[in-house]
Amino acid sequence: MSKTQKKSKKSGKNSFLTVIAGIALGLVLVFAIVAVDLFSKMNIISFGNDPTEENTGFVEVTEAGDDIEIIDTLEELRDVGDLSSVLKNWAENNTEHSLMNSKNVVNFLLIGLDESEKNADAIIIASLNKQTEKIYLTSVFRDSYTYINTPAGAKYAKINACYANGGASTLIETLQNNFKIKIDYYVSVNFESFSSIVDILGGITLDVQAYEAAAVRKEIGGPCPSGDDVLLNGEQALAFCRIRKCDVDADVSRTRRQRQFINALIDEAKDISINQISPLLNTVIKYIKTDCSVPNIISLGTQALTNKWYNFEILSAAVPSEENRLDYRGNSWVWIVDYPAAAQELQNTIYGTSNIELNTDRISAIDIMSDPNNTGNAAP
Repeated sequence: MSKTQKKSKKSGKNSFLTVIAGIALGLVLVFAIVAVDLFSKMNIISFGNDPTEENTGFVEVTEAGDDIEIIDTLEELRDVGDLSSVLKNWAENNTEHSLMNSKNVVNFLLIGLDESEKNADAIIIASLNKQTEKIYLTSVFRDSYTYINTPAGAKYAKINACYANGGASTLIETLQNNFKIKIDYYVSVNFESFSSIVDILGGITLDVQAYEAAAVRKEIGGPCPSGDDVLLNGEQALAFCRIRKCDVDADVSRTRRQRQFINALIDEAKDISINQISPLLNTVIKYIKTDCSVPNIISLGTQALTNKWYNFEILSAAVPSEENRLDYRGNSWVWIVDYPAAAQELQNTIYGTSNIELNTDRISAIDIMSDPNNTGNAAP
């Protein structure tokens, strides 16, 4: 093979790596880092409405309340002691500048759907920060109890009920209301497609603990290895991402495994061959829906290729964190969430600043539900 041929092959492989890097981010960034010469194939993706507004404004918060009117007002409810009022009050505590956004940050929402495509099996916010050259993968615990403004009216339920009660738009609205960040684009994908993707890549290498392997074997009715750097096939990897009853902390470890899976996919993608690209794209495209318009795909893809977004450092997190959630067992099990504190924490993680000021003497949702004399009214 000539030097020219070798150079051409290497160039083509590097272009395709941008596609795989996107897939490796849970199929969120597939639109942002796909090579421009492949955009013509994107017209077979099911697109929603174009975004109504470009994310071009940069909100800088130098002091609490400086051009920002988002303040934790839960202290006003100290005498009410009503969980539903606290949740609704925070969700509706919005002004013109409520949602943090930056020209340097793009927030993608990954919605991993089950086989029925009605339930959100995974909710992950992928935040690409061009300034810090970091990508934050933040899992949102699906059992978080929340106020939901559905098309049929108000509802109090676990956050994973949003999709079944209004689709992606209701889930986005609920996340924005609770965490006060702007979601720029969403990508929904059938979680089952991950199995086919892994098999096309020839498997995926993961650290699998013995108890996790046992749970996978029980789930699939077949073998699963355990240990450091073991190779899983598609069926095993999908089960690895979905098991949760084997953990004391349930969804906490489950979301950790999902982020572990995404990071491993990135490593596998670096050795992808050109021959694997076509079947991979054909598999991925069938299962994806997004509200990212073709012009925005091209713009993001061009930026990604130029700035090598696929080389950004990837960091993992989950919300709400342990200090901002309460394990509550009523008629059903949920997380009671201190959303103002959780929102402040997430904003600081993504943007390095927050527009939320927490009052030291406030009464949070956790305080209300921790009171043995308080039934919480809306608690499930």
